[in-house]
Amino acid sequence: MKKDLEILKDYLKEEDILLLCHHNADPDAVCAAIGLKYLANSFSKKKLKEKNVRISADSVSKLSRAILTELNEDIEIIEYPKLPKTVFLIDTSSLNQITVNKKDFLNSDVILIDHHRKTDLSSLCKVLIVDENSTSTCEIVSDIFREMNIYPPKNIRTALLLGILYDTKHLKLAKESTFNTISWLIKEISFQKILYLLSQESDPSKRIAHLKSCSRMEIIDLGNYVISISNASSHEASCAKTIVSIGADVSFVVAARKKDKEIRVSVRSRKSVSKKVHMGSLMEKVAKKLGGEGGGHEEAAGLNAPWNKEISKEEAVKEVLSICIETLKEELRC
Repeated sequence: MKKDLEILKDYLKEEDILLLCHHNADPDAVCAAIGLKYLANSFSKKKLKEKNVRISADSVSKLSRAILTELNEDIEIIEYPKLPKTVFLIDTSSLNQITVNKKDFLNSDVILIDHHRKTDLSSLCKVLIVDENSTSTCEIVSDIFREMNIYPPKNIRTALLLGILYDTKHLKLAKESTFNTISWLIKEISFQKILYLLSQESDPSKRIAHLKSCSRMEIIDLGNYVISISNASSHEASCAKTIVSIGADVSFVVAARKKDKEIRVSVRSRKSVSKKVHMGSLMEKVAKKLGGEGGGHEEAAGLNAPWNKEISKEEAVKEVLSICIETLKEELRC
């Protein structure tokens, strides 16, 4: 870890840095980037020269946008951002989660900071600071601050706390190390304010997507498990989460995006299933069958794959869901 931190410090000293988050960047990604931006600006090879440190994503969630406004932080919303020599890839487990020029990306020095299961993306990175046992990327960034003996200011600690609470589902997934990190960060910060900033009501489009995905749901009895398959036009991740919350053991939700010419799949599961099948590993295997990329956590994962436009949306959704179920059967040995 210390050796990695010394290498990391050298990259943080670079004058032109891009902090790149995944599409629809959530609070963990955005807030980890805010923390790293502060660190990067703390280091400089030429103290008098102003550094160019940008946070970028092709899109951010509504909640992330509200947090950025609250913290008075900027983010560049753009597809195919200009890539400098030094690129930090944050909270991202596959290349399909970002929109970049692949040739330029391969010519950059990429530093991956993430808490998802390692995928083929790892082989493209110069430095890996990846801890699958960490509950969030913000927890990893907090540990970097601690290892470097830097205590961040209140606004940066607020950002890191927001990311940690978001990804641990308000501490439901927290570990002993998480609480240790929180106790280090929370000095002079209202815990109630953190909860308030994360408690935005879902927008109508998300609630409608949930209702539609539930109405399209098909139930499959797989041994002792109740498996749900469905599709949505958007918000597929939260749709899958909702379906598990109302009774499914595993929920697959597919979104076929005509504009992006791709298929996205989100899967959520109960712990009883994830103990036998790691959802991140499952999505990697399904993605390879579809010519895409996937990954994620034990109970929450996803994939992106190209959409063969020669077949209809309905056929594409049916084919993808069929592959998901067959692969799950193989893993469960049903």
